[in-house]
Amino acid sequence: MASTVTLPAPAQATTSNAYEPMPNFVAMGRASVFSEMYSAQLYYKTQGPGSNSATWTRVVGEIPAAGTMIHPFSTVILDVTTSPVPVALHAPLKSTVKLDAVTRHVAKQPPRAAPRRVALQASVNQRAGVATWYSYVPGRCATWFLPMGTRINVEDLNNGHVISCVVTDREAARGNRVVDLSESQFAQLAPLGVGVVPVRVTW
Repeated sequence: MASTVTLPAPAQATTSNAYEPMPNFVAMGRASVFSEMYSAQLYYKTQGPGSNSATWTRVVGEIPAAGTMIHPFSTVILDVTTSPVPVALHAPLKSTVKLDAVTRHVAKQPPRAAPRRVALQASVNQRAGVATWYSYVPGRCATWFLPMGTRINVEDLNNGHVISCVVTDREAARGNRVVDLSESQFAQLAPLGVGVVPVRVTW
């Protein structure tokens, strides 16, 4: 089954024939897709699990591919799924030393400077959804899915602004609402009157 979503035309929609690159919607949730589609002046049709009942959770593919030049008000196709974002399991690194004639010969050579160590970047966990605000201590926030004391970064997907806070409270709502911010920190992302903004939470 497939579902087509028609977005309201932006207040100052362009009538030019200019083409724009197709945004990358892969891994975005419904709120983020809606916001990006509205901003890019595009319509979209979904296909895949959950598309006919609007219960899909994220995008796993798109037609045309990200970066393809398309005209505003085009309809793009998004492959969606109801499955959550997979958690990558990293096996411990194993090092093996092969002692053959070559390595034994090298071992007899004068010692060389130790090789520079390259730091391995830790994998980043993330979840996309919407953020709202309530009267709370600046620098602290509430979620329903992270342990207390977790420091998170919250990125406003509309403007790219990022704030940081520590989880010290539990959020009553679940699902697509991923974080409740203090009013002072929400104001760093968007005006309080907006109420909710699409965000990406990383930790």
